[in-house]
Amino acid sequence: MKKILFAIVAGLISAVALTNESYAQTQDDMASVASAKNYHKKPNDNVSDNSNTINLNMANTKALKNFRKQYKVNNEKWVLGTDCIIANYKLDGVNHFVYYDKKGHWAACVKAYNEDKIPRDIRKMIKQEYYDYKILIVQEVETYESHSVPTYIVTIEDDKNIKQIRIGDGGMDVYKEYKRS
Repeated sequence: MKKILFAIVAGLISAVALTNESYAQTQDDMASVASAKNYHKKPNDNVSDNSNTINLNMANTKALKNFRKQYKVNNEKWVLGTDCIIANYKLDGVNHFVYYDKKGHWAACVKAYNEDKIPRDIRKMIKQEYYDYKILIVQEVETYESHSVPTYIVTIEDDKNIKQIRIGDGGMDVYKEYKRS
């Protein structure tokens, strides 16, 4: 389960990078990212040369049917991953990434949001131990194996460190840690 969780988080980080509105890149890089973000608006293409965004006709019908039944939204974008199909959408300030395997079976759901959307008990747990840190982003991960019990990956920072804290099964640990230079 940890391998699946790590693969999903790695995929989410890539997806969030494409949908994030702030950039620390050159103007040329920003133009290519902006064109990739707006690809879904092109009407008659199935797959872009610069993006893995696909239209609804290319999405797995089983995944599409499951998605429509489970999530009841119509503003999603579909992305073809290396071994999965991802539907993503934004609702009430929360980015949702729904993962399906190649056969259209639900595999996971990842929600990414800011500190103001974090459950109180999770925020309290973090702030009790990391009271001097700022919460940057929260990723709530549910997988088939977790039986809809979420694991939280919370990115926090202070003046010297950036940490990713993993909270699940009643415990909390440091998933990754980086030193500022």
